[in-house]
Amino acid sequence: MAGRIGLILQSEGMGDCLFAIPVIRKLRQIEAPDTVFDLFSHHPDLFRACPYVAGNHRLDEGAVAIYAANNRIARLFDLQALPHWAMNTCDFISIPLGIGQLTLEEKQLEYFPVEQDCASHFDVVLNTSMTWPSRTWVQENWQRLADSLVARGLSVAVVGKDVRSASDEMEKRSPALAGCVDLVGQLSLDQTRFTIAHAGLFVSCQNGLAVLAGTTETECVILDKSVEWSRHAVIRHESPLYRATYVKGLCRDYCGVIDRCPKPENRGAFLCIPSFERVEAAVLQRLRASGRLP
Repeated sequence: MAGRIGLILQSEGMGDCLFAIPVIRKLRQIEAPDTVFDLFSHHPDLFRACPYVAGNHRLDEGAVAIYAANNRIARLFDLQALPHWAMNTCDFISIPLGIGQLTLEEKQLEYFPVEQDCASHFDVVLNTSMTWPSRTWVQENWQRLADSLVARGLSVAVVGKDVRSASDEMEKRSPALAGCVDLVGQLSLDQTRFTIAHAGLFVSCQNGLAVLAGTTETECVILDKSVEWSRHAVIRHESPLYRATYVKGLCRDYCGVIDRCPKPENRGAFLCIPSFERVEAAVLQRLRASGRLP
């Protein structure tokens, strides 16, 4: 039945919002052609040119309440419905909506820039995002990796943004690195995406920019964490491993804990975070495979 549907995307995570786009695309296919979707989210910039929604608004529960008085509502991110950390993010969004699991083809990520591409080209682009202990590679390791790449004659840039997360009550930082072009906090989201798209390789922990990279054809090395990698894997060309390497640490439990390792024998250190040697080896392997290194 035609009408207006308000899509409420209640997540501060940019990656989660990007994972919602394939679900919205699927909804667009199964609803009546003249149905109008109005999206309410914390990241309206992600959806400025999204062809699957007609209205794009910043999430405000007061505005949603007024809208819901006359229109249908669908919530795309319900932490009470399913265990988010224990399953694929697209499935977490799509199953509670009653449309089941999306196929690998349907999980293809998309991004819709509105700015002209003004980005520079680099051999390697790094995102040094530092958040929770279980999802952070220490800055010393990032600097060692940057030094290793620069010493091989490669151009390296650092992208990211320092943000305050209200829901997590923490500062999320992306430190600059010596010897690298510092683009932290200097690029719009469109230009960040273009910079990743032009790079020979993108290296990041699993986070929003790793998902953004999944909308490009760029080779990626993604550092593992306390949540099993396939649950947040980017799907390109119907594969979670298309031009992507997920570097694991030593722990295989994937507990989902973010602040302190629950294993007493680990003394609080998250062994799911990979070592410098593992990450460097994966990075060099990708660069050699792509012809950037002999």
